[in-house]
Amino acid sequence: MKTKFKGFSLLELIVVLVIMLIIAGLIFAGISTHKHATLVARTQVQFLEYEAAINAYCREYGDLPAFLHDEELVLLSDSNNSEMFIKTLSGQNTDGKPLSANEKKLLNPKGKVFHTFSDGEFFMTSDGIRDRKILVDAFNNRNIFIIVEDPFDEDTIISKSKFPENVRKYIKDEGVKSAVVIFSVSDDNHTVISNSFNQYF
Repeated sequence: MKTKFKGFSLLELIVVLVIMLIIAGLIFAGISTHKHATLVARTQVQFLEYEAAINAYCREYGDLPAFLHDEELVLLSDSNNSEMFIKTLSGQNTDGKPLSANEKKLLNPKGKVFHTFSDGEFFMTSDGIRDRKILVDAFNNRNIFIIVEDPFDEDTIISKSKFPENVRKYIKDEGVKSAVVIFSVSDDNHTVISNSFNQYF
């Protein structure tokens, strides 16, 4: 005798659908969290490399790069600062061509490569084109700041007062013990990434 198959009831279908949506949500949340952590780690490595490049430049020439001389806080979203940073540390123009004689003399007389910039470090426009004159963190965020004190003093402390007001709350004590601090702040001020004061949200 054959048993007649009854279809699923509407309630059963709804329960299965809800369970599938919950599982999909958990998977998506896990992927999203992992992606965020990966981008934070990539940004931290990028900033460590920038700090090392600035320190290597100072050891080589006995002085700070020219564009860092007179500024307490340098913002790389300013295309002029970003371009100078790239030229100084790579020893070449943003298009990969050699610096002019005047630029070489001013920025990097020996034409040494202190850092090689990869495509992922340049701002991606909405149409997917990389702007090789503007640097970004791994989140494609242009708000990268540099503060440099005396790179030749191992006990240098960068005062809390030199940081933007919205960043000071993340800094313990009266400042950061470092000669070079590089950090980024998202447009909504909710994400701050720095190696120097161990902040990342």
